[in-house]
Amino acid sequence: MKKISLMVAGVILSTVLALAESPEDICKSYFEMLQNQEWDEISALYDKTTLHDFREMMSFMAELPDAVSGPLLTQFFGEGTTSGGIKEMSDEKFFSGFLKGVMAQAGSVNFERVEVLGSVSEGDDVQHVVTRTAVAMGELSMDSMEVISFKRNDNGWKILLQGKIKGLAQQIKAALGKLGE
Repeated sequence: MKKISLMVAGVILSTVLALAESPEDICKSYFEMLQNQEWDEISALYDKTTLHDFREMMSFMAELPDAVSGPLLTQFFGEGTTSGGIKEMSDEKFFSGFLKGVMAQAGSVNFERVEVLGSVSEGDDVQHVVTRTAVAMGELSMDSMEVISFKRNDNGWKILLQGKIKGLAQQIKAALGKLGE
């Protein structure tokens, strides 16, 4: 009887593991969500600590004088967004709102194709997936190589912020500093 129970448990466990999304699968879903502009769904793919860190890096936006923060918040989060409003947002909502605003500024961005080329493990809990992405913006079309990093937690694999997104806060601060000169 114990052997049968162990066999059933083994089958169930292997089925669950087979159904678990791999980082490569999540990459494909991520780019489909970008194509479909599913901003809230995209933020759910990210590691919660990563989203909190992003919000902390960008917290200066809510602390700016109204004359500067009003146009900036409208540009990045949409019409009617206030400093108080972004302070009340969850980390996920803050990220998805910011992503939506950035993509709206970029204009018509079409994620035409993503090809997962492979992955590199960094220990048991971090994996980096290499992709080739075809993106079109108007008449401009380009292919680029991207590395999307993942961290395993209790909820499966979650995306970590890319370095270029982490540097965004410094770029916005620098641009605001130049406007004040």
